[in-house]
Amino acid sequence: MEIMTRRTILKAAAAGGAAGALLPGMAHAAAKGTEVFTSDEAGLLVDSTVILGEKSAVLIDAQFTAGNAGLLAEMIAASGRTLESILITHIHPDHILGLPVLLDRFPQAKAYAQTDIQGILAQILGGMHGQIAGNAPAGVFADRFVVPEALSADHIMLEGERIEILPPMAGDTALITPVHIPSLNTLIATDVAYIDTHLWMEEVVQNNTIGAWRASIEQLRGIGAATVIPGHRKSGSANDASVFDATVAYLDHFEAARAASANAEEFRAKLLEGREDLGFGFAIDRSVAAAFPA
Repeated sequence: MEIMTRRTILKAAAAGGAAGALLPGMAHAAAKGTEVFTSDEAGLLVDSTVILGEKSAVLIDAQFTAGNAGLLAEMIAASGRTLESILITHIHPDHILGLPVLLDRFPQAKAYAQTDIQGILAQILGGMHGQIAGNAPAGVFADRFVVPEALSADHIMLEGERIEILPPMAGDTALITPVHIPSLNTLIATDVAYIDTHLWMEEVVQNNTIGAWRASIEQLRGIGAATVIPGHRKSGSANDASVFDATVAYLDHFEAARAASANAEEFRAKLLEGREDLGFGFAIDRSVAAAFPA
């Protein structure tokens, strides 16, 4: 497996954007009423979920690269629904930098983030966009950023149905708002759950929040949803409660490998052992550097 550095991920994103290739997965989730778009590796295998009403739709998370956001927009347009709302679940760039592409395609849509998350985005999004887009070829990322509106309510309505926005909880970052759709028996776990990919561990290591992440997993598992959509996966990977098992198994492996390693090189080797085929290899370098800083 190639370990993707910042340079190689930008190169891959540029190639995907220029060629329009590396088509990501577009798959119906198990429950009627949602469609899941999974980006390519250059887009960090991130999931966006479209919640479908009869005539309208709500989108959860907005993708990373402009190319993937454009393909997501095509999927929404093909559904024939009017996109009403876009919810950004947390502050990571792979879930928000594609937002301008979607708003350009669906100007009637309103973008939101939970109040605490929106407050952080208002402070950091400009610098984030400048750092990432400024180091990539033109066209790979949107040419501007959009700060979503603050949403103080604990739900979004779609044609009379409540889409429950859960209180912020820890996952691969401190504040994440998973989404529960009771009428569809569906939970959008976003970055509290991964499957068939490496986990983004940099912030978790720096802030010592693995225990908090584990607690969030058990909280979401307790909901008992039949369909569980993770934040990152390979196209075609599971959308059910097994995503929680996969995330816990990776956390277990990470902690054991770290405890058994004396340096970064040894940790990298142990972390990859038996997991050479996982996606989102870009996360490895950052995880190793956080665990064994130079």
